Amino acid sequence: MEETDTKPRILVTGASGNIGSALREAFSDAYRVLGLDLNVPDDDPDLYACDLTDEDSIAEAVNAIRDTHGPALAAVIHLAAYFDFSGEPNPLYEEVNELGTQKLLNALQALDVERFIYASTMLVQAPGVPGEKINESGALAPGWAYPHSKARTEAIIREHHNGIPVTLLRLAGLYDDETAVPTLSHQIARIYQRSSKSHVYAGDTMAGQAFIHLEDMLSLFRRVVDRRDRLPKWSVILAGEESVLGYQALQNRIGKLIHGERNWSTLSVPKPIAALGAKIQVKSEPIVPDVIDKGEAPFIKPFMIKLASDHYDLDLSRARQWLGWEPKHHIWHGLETLVEKLKHDPVAWYKANGITLPPLFDGAIAEGVEIDSMRVEQEQAYRRAHADNLWAHFINAGLGCWVITSPFILGYESTGMIISDVISGVLLLVFGLLALSWRLRFARWICGGIGLWLLTAPLIFWAPTAAAYLNGTLVGMLVTGFALLTRPMPGISPLAATRGPDVPPGWDYCPSDWFQRLPIIILAVVGFLISRYLCAYQLGHIEA
Repeated sequence: MEETDTKPRILVTGASGNIGSALREAFSDAYRVLGLDLNVPDDDPDLYACDLTDEDSIAEAVNAIRDTHGPALAAVIHLAAYFDFSGEPNPLYEEVNELGTQKLLNALQALDVERFIYASTMLVQAPGVPGEKINESGALAPGWAYPHSKARTEAIIREHHNGIPVTLLRLAGLYDDETAVPTLSHQIARIYQRSSKSHVYAGDTMAGQAFIHLEDMLSLFRRVVDRRDRLPKWSVILAGEESVLGYQALQNRIGKLIHGERNWSTLSVPKPIAALGAKIQVKSEPIVPDVIDKGEAPFIKPFMIKLASDHYDLDLSRARQWLGWEPKHHIWHGLETLVEKLKHDPVAWYKANGITLPPLFDGAIAEGVEIDSMRVEQEQAYRRAHADNLWAHFINAGLGCWVITSPFILGYESTGMIISDVISGVLLLVFGLLALSWRLRFARWICGGIGLWLLTAPLIFWAPTAAAYLNGTLVGMLVTGFALLTRPMPGISPLAATRGPDVPPGWDYCPSDWFQRLPIIILAVVGFLISRYLCAYQLGHIEA
């Protein structure tokens, strides 16, 4: 077929993806945009099916482009790449990103390519520290599997471009009006749900990473293509927003936009402890129930803990000098739009960002409840109930003081029991006081865990005195009850908390109300007391 369109041709790999589709639209006014992708629709003549792991597939697509459009390409924009957030090595990094790029470059030798533009990442470079900007001359030091693959691909491009002019764009974390790079979208989701993880961080809270809005990224690619003949034959350009918000600044901004709280409390957790916690959660169910983790596998992986203090504040001098490019957006304002989209339709926002919907969303959708209104209503109810039951946490803190002193008052005669109770008492005092804050729900679970330990410790250390055994039993019962059984009970779905138990269809009463639960509760208490009595017999503290 004879081509009548005289626009310069551009070839985009990964053309069916979000960025590829946006690029095709943004360039359509001045360029004829062709695309390669693994799966393409039959009704789009400018898209060509291509598997980057298959040399024959690449050659077939390139030959088809040459036969239809001629050999001249103003630019090839290489977006296609494998990516995951597991942090683990994957054979696809080598097969798609590295060897796939090498095969593509080899096939492009049959065309006249004016410039090859590779979408890399700023993460290939060594991070800086707050107050320091990084530029293109900095050392390469990728910290995990994905940027490692990008750095190796850059090296392959240098070795195999064979005279094709090249521009490497090392891009900041991408966001638009509804979606964001996973680290940011999950941070927003944690704060939206008031997850306990939203209040802890294992890195320097002053450190942060640059972002780039999709519109600014499209503008960047356009300027590179438009100035393709004026750039050096080999060029590397960092691109992102000029000023960076540290982690705490992001926390405060997100917390203000969602909950109206200017200062989002963020506790610093030592990296070894955080890494251990992340490893446990990756390999098992969460220890502390957390709504976001009930909906999906834990997002935070051990490798992220090591990188938590990485700081990427970009020097944009080269982008300005060579391209005349300036970002028009900033994440400070971008967060406002992102949060508006989240509040307007949480379900659509979660799906757009690839975050699994928590179970509470499913329940609200089924009941026809507006999710954001439910969240606000539940939070207000939770705060009222928490304020009404502060006495329980004061009592637990007081019991912590008793547990610290009781081994010496009661004469335990067991070094293990003494050490156990002193440590448990200190922890109970600390977390009992922390539980006074309605935001720190995790503190109640920790107090409950301490109560269970106090019940268990006399059996583990074979308490030598009846006083030690009785003290552990009574205090353990009280601590666990005050921590976990007083209102508002932790771990309850917001939908259930605001709407209460319902009568199932076909029933004339609710099997979950307190009157129906009472016989089971009485049986449980009686069974518990019998078991503790029998344990006392096993320990020799009673004779029959």
